[in-house]
Amino acid sequence: MELHRLAIRALFVYCFLLGLVRLSGKRTVSGGTTFSFVFALILGDLIDDALWAEVPAAQFVVAAGTLGIAHLIVSGLAARSEWFDDLVSGRPTEVIADGRPQRRGLRRERISDKELAFEVRQHGIDDGALAEVMSAHAEANGGLSVLRAAWARPVQRRDAGRLRKPRTP
Repeated sequence: MELHRLAIRALFVYCFLLGLVRLSGKRTVSGGTTFSFVFALILGDLIDDALWAEVPAAQFVVAAGTLGIAHLIVSGLAARSEWFDDLVSGRPTEVIADGRPQRRGLRRERISDKELAFEVRQHGIDDGALAEVMSAHAEANGGLSVLRAAWARPVQRRDAGRLRKPRTP
């Protein structure tokens, strides 16, 4: 393939995909949902085929455009229907409750004790301090959300007023 043709194809694919991803919405590139990952994975393969001229540009546009429209429909339905969102994205799974690991949730999400400890440390909670965790969930995007028990939350400036003792003359 001549280099200038490759450059033109690359520029064409770049511009088309930039528009397609912008139309798909910000969550498409945020590492968001399962269907966003599938969209990106298939789109990546289509890009390869288009860049190396394994398919004509018109076929690339139809395939990528169809994929983009399907993604818009799925994300639109997921935004309007909790049931459909649960179907395509999944639901959060509780992995810690009241400072205790939930074995059923950990097995379901295939999270080992070492992984759980790592994820909890990422939230500033030391090993052996799970009692500080009121609840933790493996979210639909794969991340772990952690809610600390009220007594374990870091002191905030607004707490200072409650902690000061009135001065006696």
